[in-house]
Amino acid sequence: MIAMRPIREYDVIDLLNAGRFPGDVEGYIVMNGPEYLGHMLYRVDGAVTRVLDCGVENTALVDGAVRACVAAGEHAGASAFEVEAADSRLAEWRRVFFGGEPEEPIPNEKLFGGCAGHGE
Repeated sequence: MIAMRPIREYDVIDLLNAGRFPGDVEGYIVMNGPEYLGHMLYRVDGAVTRVLDCGVENTALVDGAVRACVAAGEHAGASAFEVEAADSRLAEWRRVFFGGEPEEPIPNEKLFGGCAGHGE
């Protein structure tokens, strides 16, 4: 079973971040049972969640990992999100899901609100 687990040890975040992103960086580890599948790093800057780094190689899992980061940011008070364009996996995710959107930040409801009112 695929699980996205928050990284609670800041030494692990520091190791994955390697000084690339300033500020209070948070993260998720993506697991399939005991198998490590990658990580995600993000930061909440006021009203914006910034998804910074995608270490998930399986493209089928990138969407869920991005959504986990944005949901965590929303829980912390962010109402919009951005993804790091320099990260090729995140840039491809944005192109697929939001290719026609204007520049970032993108309101969270555009990511989570697609099914609102479905079936009414």
